[in-house]
Amino acid sequence: MKKINIDTQLNNHTPMIKQYLSLKLQYPDMLLFYQMGDFYELFYDDAERISKLLKITLTKKGYSNNNIIPMAGIPCHTAEYYLSKLVKLGESIAVCDQIKENQLKKNKLITRKVVRVITPGTITDEAFLEENEDNFIASIWKENNQFGYAVLDISLGFFGVSKHFSITSILAEIERTNPKEILYPENFSDFFLIENRKCTRQRLLSEFDLTNSYNLLNLQFKTHTLKGFGIEKDDFIIRPAGCLLQYVKLMHMTILPHIRNIKNNYIEENISMNVNTRKSLEITRNIFGETKNTLSSILNKTVTSMGSRMLNRWLHSPLKNFKIVKNRHESVKILKLFYKELQPILRQINDLERIYSRLALRTASPHDFIRMRSTLKILPKLHVILKKIKFKHIKNIRLSIGSFDEILILLNKSISINASKSIRDGGVIASNYNVQLDDLRNIKINSIDYIKNFEYQEKRKLMIESFKIRFNHIIGYYIQVNKRHAHLIPEHYTRIQTLKNTERYSVSFLKQHEEKVSNSVIQSLLLEKKLYEEIFDIIEPFLEQLKDSASALSELDVLSNLSERAVSLNYVCPIMTKKYGISLLDSRHPVVEYFLKTPFINNSVVLSKKQRMLIITGPNMGGKSTYMRQIALIVIMAWVGSFVPAKFALIGIIDKIFTRIGAGDDLSNGCSTFMMEMTEISNILNNATSHSLVLIDELGRGTSMNEGLSLAWSCSQYLIDKIKSMTLLSTHFFELTKLELKNNSVKNFHFTAVESHLHIAFLYKIKPGISRKSYGISVASLSGLPDIVIQHAKEKLIDLENI
Repeated sequence: MKKINIDTQLNNHTPMIKQYLSLKLQYPDMLLFYQMGDFYELFYDDAERISKLLKITLTKKGYSNNNIIPMAGIPCHTAEYYLSKLVKLGESIAVCDQIKENQLKKNKLITRKVVRVITPGTITDEAFLEENEDNFIASIWKENNQFGYAVLDISLGFFGVSKHFSITSILAEIERTNPKEILYPENFSDFFLIENRKCTRQRLLSEFDLTNSYNLLNLQFKTHTLKGFGIEKDDFIIRPAGCLLQYVKLMHMTILPHIRNIKNNYIEENISMNVNTRKSLEITRNIFGETKNTLSSILNKTVTSMGSRMLNRWLHSPLKNFKIVKNRHESVKILKLFYKELQPILRQINDLERIYSRLALRTASPHDFIRMRSTLKILPKLHVILKKIKFKHIKNIRLSIGSFDEILILLNKSISINASKSIRDGGVIASNYNVQLDDLRNIKINSIDYIKNFEYQEKRKLMIESFKIRFNHIIGYYIQVNKRHAHLIPEHYTRIQTLKNTERYSVSFLKQHEEKVSNSVIQSLLLEKKLYEEIFDIIEPFLEQLKDSASALSELDVLSNLSERAVSLNYVCPIMTKKYGISLLDSRHPVVEYFLKTPFINNSVVLSKKQRMLIITGPNMGGKSTYMRQIALIVIMAWVGSFVPAKFALIGIIDKIFTRIGAGDDLSNGCSTFMMEMTEISNILNNATSHSLVLIDELGRGTSMNEGLSLAWSCSQYLIDKIKSMTLLSTHFFELTKLELKNNSVKNFHFTAVESHLHIAFLYKIKPGISRKSYGISVASLSGLPDIVIQHAKEKLIDLENI
């Protein structure tokens, strides 16, 4: 963000602008929302920026220091709407409010202070968060050509660190976690890694200090050492973690009681996938960055927002843990009998995960308490169903969901059914919860009847037909009569206002009564706030149980959803094995099948120690890429705990998935299609293992035929002889199929098509052997090329084949 040009001579500015600039100096890289009455105003560079971002009018507010003051503003009552838009654009905001106590002092500058800081990675407010997405903030550090990466989701309560030994690895993790905000040190040399993120924030080197970070983390976790988390005192991973924690605490202006541990090297539990693999497989985002036509869009029909986030998290982090995945599969199998009962109940569950985080931060709104209350009321219905299931994993989920009778009784008694949105507005604490509060409220309630009775008595006594008692916030209670009745008003009435046809009066009795009512309102608001804070105190010991309950409810939603998907989409339970290989019978592409209007043509695959590499030939559009992608997607589905689209599936241990499917120029980085292809192949050859699944589409096509074939041959030979990975390689180089003769673990397969004079029909069925034709001209004819061009191409092909 462009920093505001603040004149060093603050004394030359008007008092108000001097105050604004002093506050702005504390938040130079954030938009400062400066309250002026019923509006939040922004000045100078901030005003120009917000007018462009929100498409609002840029005006000016006089002069200060002999310069025009650009200004733009929004009404306070619509601020949340605009703040939400800005956060989604990657902006950060410091909200500066007027201090009400000083507003009555005349001829004095109103005191203002920043009461709230909103950044994309540290928000917990429901209005700003994406319902179905995690909201990570990250921090990055580089040391000795290694990267340290710390990531935190305040609303999830997750805090983790990981080490990365290559640019490819750190890029993959940034892509997987997709942080909304990322912190980096001022001397960070590899800014290209994060330059395309919406919100990057440079921090001072001192904030990454090893000793300070170590002490800060121990203070947070109430420990004397981090060894219990597997972190040594001199480990540089402490630096980004400490900076991240310090920044988040600073933004929230509070401690973070729900961040109670840190997970070290959490990524080692997951099947590794780099950036290109995630993009080409379109797991949660398609190649256009949208959520439609993705694996998630097919599988994720969860009925709670926290379940939706968990499933997407699973899809991006398929596990290597055999036991956990086996438990998930068994749970999905059992829940086939129960999901129809469970899902309507789960649909009524509110976002307890994010409510929990706001409870921990003491920022929960009255409506959070209402939603929490309705959720806790539903839990017994779930227990009734879950008690029927004897499987241990489901039983553990039920026990983790728990029941919170004490909290439910408290919320039933304390929070009003029609509570206002904010405790500041009052009317949150229920009647009959606190005797003193009820008494104070009764003063106001009774005063209405009291005033009506006084009005009636005075009107009869004075015989004034137009006699009325009214109230406004400027003069309080007043008596109003028509001017023609003014001569009937007693002497002890004091005239306070004359209008066109009416006179307004006050009497000491009314002022005393007004003061009594006003004091009762103030006292009741103060007492409500105190009682509201006490509710947080009572709930605090249950926070860890609430977190476990939210996680268990999310998992139950995900597993029930996967049961429904298995039934509705005709998926089978894969057999997970610790042995080497993948065997799929009549497998289908989960996404293509879902949207295809005609029956999907299934295909089988066997990858084993005897058949490590499949070389696949056949026409473009013949099904090669779809076939390779479906195998990778089925592997991912199986290792997250989902059933899969096949008649039979046997899937072994996988540590990494690599894809090189399709290519696109990266001209902005001076990187050609061929260079991108070679870079990605280099990453595969340097990082794949024998337990990796490697999918490569048309290797070597970006250069001359002889050079491309030579590279494809050499890379293929390295994969099969040296790495021994499970590899599917599609190609138009027919010479590459001769590898089958040189290595017993290479097998040739092909897709076929039927060609006539007028058109080509793809069969989409894989068969052993080699396709001798690429059908390129026939495929080209489908693109709409002129007939004469197609005819000349066929003639030239005959000439070349004769040569």
